[in-house]
Amino acid sequence: MDTAIIVVWTTTLVVALILTLFILKLVFLIVRTERDILKLAHTTLAAAQGIVRNTALISGLETTKGVAGNILSVAGAIDAGSASIEAKLRSVGDALAGGRS
Repeated sequence: MDTAIIVVWTTTLVVALILTLFILKLVFLIVRTERDILKLAHTTLAAAQGIVRNTALISGLETTKGVAGNILSVAGAIDAGSASIEAKLRSVGDALAGGRS
């Protein structure tokens, strides 16, 4: 009877040792994976902050678009005024050169 108890007790301890080693291996794998995830999270955070900085100015593009439209309309008016001045100068030049051609 004592031998049976010792055999059962030893077998149980060996099985418990094997299970403990298996669980310990899983814990080490989980900890290593967690460290990898943490390292990647820090890298991702830095990249995300860079994206935020780079896209922060996009909202200002609407203002720029409005200003560019105003600049375009003023440039059109300046072009029309320049064309009018050019035509007047040509007519004055033609009038002045009319007698010498």
